[in-house]
Amino acid sequence: MLGVLTVGFALNLLDRQIINILAEPIKRDLGLADWQLGALSGLSFALLYSVAALPIARLADRSNRVHVVGAAVLVWSVFTAFTALAGSFVQMLLLRLGVGIGEAGGAPPSQSLIADRFPPEKRSGALAVFATGAPVGAAVGLIGGGMLEGLIGWRWTMACAGIPGVIVGLLVLTTLRDPGHGVSTHAPMPPLFRSLATLLSRRTFLLIALGSALMSFVNYGTMAFAGSYYLRNHLDELTRIGAGIGQTPLGVIGLGLGLFGAIGGALGALVGGRMGDRAGGRNVRNLALIPAAGSLLGTISYVAMFVVPSAAASLAIFALAAFFSSLWYGPGNLAMQRLAGPRAKATALAVALFLNSAVGLSLGPLLIGAASDLFAPTLGAGEGLRAGILIGISAGLVSMLLFWLGSRTITREIAQEEIA
Repeated sequence: MLGVLTVGFALNLLDRQIINILAEPIKRDLGLADWQLGALSGLSFALLYSVAALPIARLADRSNRVHVVGAAVLVWSVFTAFTALAGSFVQMLLLRLGVGIGEAGGAPPSQSLIADRFPPEKRSGALAVFATGAPVGAAVGLIGGGMLEGLIGWRWTMACAGIPGVIVGLLVLTTLRDPGHGVSTHAPMPPLFRSLATLLSRRTFLLIALGSALMSFVNYGTMAFAGSYYLRNHLDELTRIGAGIGQTPLGVIGLGLGLFGAIGGALGALVGGRMGDRAGGRNVRNLALIPAAGSLLGTISYVAMFVVPSAAASLAIFALAAFFSSLWYGPGNLAMQRLAGPRAKATALAVALFLNSAVGLSLGPLLIGAASDLFAPTLGAGEGLRAGILIGISAGLVSMLLFWLGSRTITREIAQEEIA
């Protein structure tokens, strides 16, 4: 079960990320502006993903989670494959909305299944294995998408990306069984709107949730346009590198972003989680200070990535940016769960997911694309995109500030929750 669900989660990220590496060919074929690319990369997906995640998760809590996960994998995979048929911006937008609805039913029910299938002493390790699907899936999407586009074009590449999910979705439905929800071990859940009102009244929770959302703004926004940035600013160098390894420029970009992103991101999440366990156990303030340091160092790394004159050096620096910008995952999520209390953990993570999708995934690519369009007439397409990306990266400094402000009150608010 763990293996099948992890593969499904990897396909979730593959189908979500592959459009980023194909952005420039799609832009040329459909005649799109950069703001439209940003909408397709983020807004169209996040619009329904962020809204649908909570009701679908609550449905899974009340029904057969295997059926929910299997149906979700089939839905997002079919919509991904059908993206190959899009002939206009509107058609592509509607198809990406379908991908978002499907993916909203993937991770939360899968994590719930794993938690109920494994005993407490093995649960953390099982969930960690599941989490490795994210960097692996994103890397396969970037590498495979970049290599296949040069051979069969972006449309057939999108069609190929959807096929494995159909197989995995059917595998989930036909081979897995729901072990039961284990409701006897859980405290009664308070009404949804009461939990939301309580969470939104907690200053520290909001600071940390918004800090993570702004770091997602930087991550999603830069990755939505990284492929286009390299093609517009470093095409000659990428062509030379590609000639030496038998790859197109887009293939080189996919290899670089995929490998460096997967290595840096996975290590950052693991190191951040370990730091949170150790340093957070000594002083709870560290659960907010570790993400603050990650946001600052991640922002500096991203700026270096997009200003160095060499494409090879820029891709290598991405490993550092991915590492530092992933440090917040473990300590940040643990901080939000502790601030929420035992009866509202799921609701807290759903609120954080909504903010990450609405602020990061929706607005990051859209606003960076709009800034690129604004600067392009005077700076040119390549430098205009660089300027838009650098402006978007500045959100990382605000993220750092919010995490730091949260560190000042987190000890008191967690103590109040635990006393209550």
